[in-house]
Amino acid sequence: MNSISSLTLQFKLYLKWNKSHLDVLSILIVAIIKRRTVNWTELATTFPGMAQTSSCYRRIQRFFKDVAFDEETFAQLIARLFSPEGAWMLSMDRTNWMFGAFKINILYLAINYKNMAIPILWTLLPKKGCSNTQERIELLERFMKIFPEQPIQRLLADR
Repeated sequence: MNSISSLTLQFKLYLKWNKSHLDVLSILIVAIIKRRTVNWTELATTFPGMAQTSSCYRRIQRFFKDVAFDEETFAQLIARLFSPEGAWMLSMDRTNWMFGAFKINILYLAINYKNMAIPILWTLLPKKGCSNTQERIELLERFMKIFPEQPIQRLLADR
């Protein structure tokens, strides 16, 4: 069984989506890990099969247009797939970039797993610049609501 099929089977346990959506999610995750990018144009080149890259790109667009993401379900799914045994080491950071003329500013909380930070929760910040203490507290409170019994070994954050 390949990694895409294996992920699809795991997702099926948590997500009540059709097989096509589960497959695209699996393909995208494997592609992001392999390519180390979230650029849809590059990810479309990794889709298995004989479809043209432009068709795969449109498939990604349709996926994000049609699928609704539930924060709690996805946080639990990510934790099941990528969390270490015992207490977790978490990272909090902010990233920002431009999408055309649109500024994207995200504060995220990630599980540190095998020398990677896997985002588990995030907040879109409606402003330029750094997060404030209240925004960081709210993100941690959301985490504690979803994972009330999870011991935390360490929280890493800059500044």
